[in-house]
Amino acid sequence: MILLIGRRLLEAVGVLFVLSFLIYTIGTLVPGDIAQQMTGIEGATPERMAEFRERLGLDRPLLVRYADWLGDAVRGDFGVSLFSGRDIGADIRAQFPISLEIAVVSLMLAIIIGIPLGVYGAVHTGSILDRLLRGLSLIFFSVPTFVSGVLFVWFGSMFLKPLYTSFYIPFTEDPLANLRAISLPCLAIALPASASIIQMTRTTMISSLQEPFIDTARVKGVRETRVRYLHALRDALGPVVTLIGLMFGALVGGLIIVEQIFNIPGLGRGVLVAIRERDFPYVVAASLAIASVYIAANLVVDLLYPILDPRQRDQ
Repeated sequence: MILLIGRRLLEAVGVLFVLSFLIYTIGTLVPGDIAQQMTGIEGATPERMAEFRERLGLDRPLLVRYADWLGDAVRGDFGVSLFSGRDIGADIRAQFPISLEIAVVSLMLAIIIGIPLGVYGAVHTGSILDRLLRGLSLIFFSVPTFVSGVLFVWFGSMFLKPLYTSFYIPFTEDPLANLRAISLPCLAIALPASASIIQMTRTTMISSLQEPFIDTARVKGVRETRVRYLHALRDALGPVVTLIGLMFGALVGGLIIVEQIFNIPGLGRGVLVAIRERDFPYVVAASLAIASVYIAANLVVDLLYPILDPRQRDQ
């Protein structure tokens, strides 16, 4: 187990290094001249643009710039914003916990909704309620986030005023107000996510319930609830956990629309503003933070597999 953890950590570091280079390189290939944008069209004389390029280090080779940036990034220094002059690392450290909170709460809601309903659908395959759940799952999964977000804003402002607020309040300032601020955004995210979990759980549970060890457990007189929720569900959780791990990384990186709609000052909204302003250093740092979440989530999934499936512990 220790060797597995060490190997996975080394792989995660290698992937993060490659991603950092790709993100940095792609950012430099985006069309447009940042020096011209900062100096303005009228003030973009060749002398002034050359001065800006020298100040920003754009006159140096790409590999040299990347090496300098990587050395500073390893120490937690991502530079300053080209437009606001603020410390990028400080901004990300302030915004990242907000997006992480929303992603964690949304995923927990999706799991609480998705796994029990998926198990029910597998046990009662073909029933009226199973068909209804499958239809609702398809609807929730098909509705785009920006549509569901706008609908939740409208519905909350009209009919759920105790749960609706137009600004974000940190948990450390007022836990109840924080819960009120994130309730509707989390529901807007959790419902489509739960639809995917329902379908995956249902599919894997149907397959698991047909395994020979399930019949053996029933012959031995094991209670049906124990057969379903201990033996069958544990065997079926592998693909579900993989889906949840990928979904968690996608939630952190895909909160741009939801945070914009609900006026939440998270990492997604910060990326949106930086893209609009062509704030390249911030976009690179934020993209690397989001990529780190993906890698960490997949690392946790890899480490959970031997726990869920003892047959993989010796592999």
